[in-house]
Amino acid sequence: MKDHPSPKTLRWNLSRPQARDMIQLLRWYVLLALLEGLAALIQLVSLPGKIGSQGIPGLSPLRLAIATPILLLLVVLLWFFVGLWRNPARFEKLVEWLSDLAGQHRIYWGTLVLSSAVFVFSLYLILLNWINTDIYFKAYLDRLAPYALWAMFLCVQTAVALRLVHFGADVQVFKSERKALIASVIAFSILLALPLWINWTRIGLVPDGGQWGGRSTPILSMQVMLGLAISAAFWLLGRHVLTMLKNSHRPRFLSLPGHTIDILFCILVWGIAVWRWGTEPLRPSYFSPAPVPPNYEYYPYSDAANYDFAAQSLLIGYGLENPLVRPLYSSFLAVAQAFNGIGYQNALEWQIPLLAIIPALLYLITKTVHSRLAGFFVGLLAIIHESNSIALAGLISVSHAKLLMSDLPTQLGVIAFAALVVLWLRDPGSRRIFPFLVGGVLALTMLIRVQVVILLPVIIIVLAARSRKPKQFSLDVFLLSVGLLSAIIPWMGRNWLVRGRFSLSEAAQTSQIGLIGQFYSATEKEELRMRLPGETDDQYVSRMLGNARQFVQEHPLEAVRFITAHTVNNEITTFSVLPSSFPLLDFFRRVAVGAVAGPSPEWSAHWRRCCSVRGYINNLDEWKNEGSQSGVLSITPVLFGLMAVAIGMGKVWGRDYLAAIFLLSANFVYSLGNALVRTSGWRFNIPVEWVGYIFYGIGLSQLCLWGVAFFRNHLVYPVDDQEMIPFNSELKGARFPLKQVILGSLALFLLVAAIPIAEFAIPERYGNVHVQAILMNLDEQDLLIPLGITSQTLNAFVAEDRAEVVVGRALYPRYFTAGDGEPGNRWPSFTARPFNRLGFFLIGPLQRHVVLRTPEAPKSFPHAVDVLVLGCTAEDYLDAYLVVLLDPLQVILERTPLASWNCPG
Repeated sequence: MKDHPSPKTLRWNLSRPQARDMIQLLRWYVLLALLEGLAALIQLVSLPGKIGSQGIPGLSPLRLAIATPILLLLVVLLWFFVGLWRNPARFEKLVEWLSDLAGQHRIYWGTLVLSSAVFVFSLYLILLNWINTDIYFKAYLDRLAPYALWAMFLCVQTAVALRLVHFGADVQVFKSERKALIASVIAFSILLALPLWINWTRIGLVPDGGQWGGRSTPILSMQVMLGLAISAAFWLLGRHVLTMLKNSHRPRFLSLPGHTIDILFCILVWGIAVWRWGTEPLRPSYFSPAPVPPNYEYYPYSDAANYDFAAQSLLIGYGLENPLVRPLYSSFLAVAQAFNGIGYQNALEWQIPLLAIIPALLYLITKTVHSRLAGFFVGLLAIIHESNSIALAGLISVSHAKLLMSDLPTQLGVIAFAALVVLWLRDPGSRRIFPFLVGGVLALTMLIRVQVVILLPVIIIVLAARSRKPKQFSLDVFLLSVGLLSAIIPWMGRNWLVRGRFSLSEAAQTSQIGLIGQFYSATEKEELRMRLPGETDDQYVSRMLGNARQFVQEHPLEAVRFITAHTVNNEITTFSVLPSSFPLLDFFRRVAVGAVAGPSPEWSAHWRRCCSVRGYINNLDEWKNEGSQSGVLSITPVLFGLMAVAIGMGKVWGRDYLAAIFLLSANFVYSLGNALVRTSGWRFNIPVEWVGYIFYGIGLSQLCLWGVAFFRNHLVYPVDDQEMIPFNSELKGARFPLKQVILGSLALFLLVAAIPIAEFAIPERYGNVHVQAILMNLDEQDLLIPLGITSQTLNAFVAEDRAEVVVGRALYPRYFTAGDGEPGNRWPSFTARPFNRLGFFLIGPLQRHVVLRTPEAPKSFPHAVDVLVLGCTAEDYLDAYLVVLLDPLQVILERTPLASWNCPG
């Protein structure tokens, strides 16, 4: 919509009161400029300096030369101000000319753009002066700062004055935004009070016991600006194209409904995520150690390896590990590698497109509660955030889309759950099936991480608040329960068949309860959660809960203290995603210092150091100190971030307060759930940390829309703006979705039931493998002769008490020299030892950590190869004497050194 000069401007010559108003406005403008100029002059003169050669204390000739422009401008402003008061008629033609210029569309918006550019440049000069550490360069910045500060004030008052001339003092345009503005002010007051309280009490800043994680991956300020600029460009282009199509005689097939446009945007965001995450190289980290001989490939480690070898076990017919922690995620890894080939990279080729749905769903949530502009922007922020996480692997503690970890899949489930809730809140009448889908998605996510069950009370409360009527609420809860049980029952039935008891995720439950038993104590020693000899699961759970209950009874205040501390740490982690500094300033400072000192070819190095995410983190020691939440770099971006989040909250609240309550409650309740087991920060908060940058993205988008609305005197509505369905809407004519529920229940049941069906249906790979036949085959092919071994030697060895002969699939072969290994002691195959060795994990009829002593890495030892291992039982691993690769039967590795074919006594 094109702006036109206001009627006030067009009737300038006909309205004497209008002329007087303009004169009065110009008086105030000149007076403010005069006062600001005097302040700038005082600031410049008060800078420390030498005794001037002309005898003026503190003013050198250089200082006088720098101050001369301010003095001249002040003289002109003073003359202008006196003239406006004593003889305003002399300036009537000038004021008329200025008014005519301000009324022209191009001049009006061109002046606003120029003022904005000068404001930003002046602000950067001031911020550079604050952070500069170079004494020589600071002398220049100190003398430029008064000019920059004066320019900032002039830009602001110029923009406001232009708006007053163009549209007058009328701000009725914001009348419909009153509710959102009030909510934003309240939210900002709360968000501002919380950091002050945290800084005063130090709760959430000082690392507590338990599992206290550090900050989340940051999004840099220039990345935010780039994402916002791209989103605004897409939005403006979309509005322009839609306007052209609307005004043209276009074919009917070009008329796209709103849901089709949203699908296209989701596909676009998904495609950008797949491309961007796929091109980011995988870097070594704890869960994906650096490649080593013999294959120089990435393999999962620790928790990531636990999930993968459960998948490998399923593929070879021995079912998922028992008890299993992440059944749905391990099953996904099994399916991915069954169709795409065994290997880390092959699994990622399926995982990245799956996880790329996250930004698309965030677009959908944000679009529903605000607009497509904010939705696309938030989608880009999610892509940038995850790209930064992949790039920072090995530098800080991260969990990202290229790790075989359950954190991002859990986040995907939680976001899908939230998207369904928000869409249902938008129009519950026509989306009767959505409570059922919400329950089904929550159940599926519980099969990835059972802790998400804590979100169930949140959705029930939201259902009660939205339904208003008992009958409607009961029906919604019924649909939710049917969806939940349809996905849970087949897995609980599987556990009853395998374990003899109904349970959802027994390993995860037992593990979490064990952590409670350890962390709800005065010492927090790991031995506290160790099982006693012969202790059953029920006895173990009872003992752990009893210990925790006793601790709470004896130390209630201590329990409240550390639960509060971990909850606050989770919320700080949520906000730590947002920019907390201006790294671009460091680049400008270094370049400017180099320009003053002399030509420097290091611009690219300066850019990498300050403005790449790895360079940015390298400059911040506190990011590398795990558990450190202190050290805010600059109050300006932090306050601006809080303001943007508050505006986002206020705008969503003004449009649908239940959606705002749901999003905030989901984040807080999940954070509290982690805190109850004394866990917070890092990857533990990943499933809900997106809530922070959703409100941040909405706030920045709305701030831009309000700014444009102020200077256009017309609200800028998103192209998809629709009326919300009233809360008390009755579901007249809405039928019970019986057919959809039946088909959906069947689909969920079969989806989950496919896992135990696969466990029982896939034949055991080594069921028909006979060890003696393999040994005889080796002897018949004369493969043992080069090693000086006979079949009689092997048979005698097998007969020993401590000897073992196992067949299975060898996973993650890694070769280490003496003293090298992976961190931790729970993977004996890869623990540092005082000798050269090849380590791998063996799955099959038996699971074993295998260590083969050898002076050099083998030339051939593929990942996931079938092997036969002869060895002796050591402390916590199988000390291999002979390793035979069965496919093909030609590679044989022997322990070196090997004194005799006998297990030590």
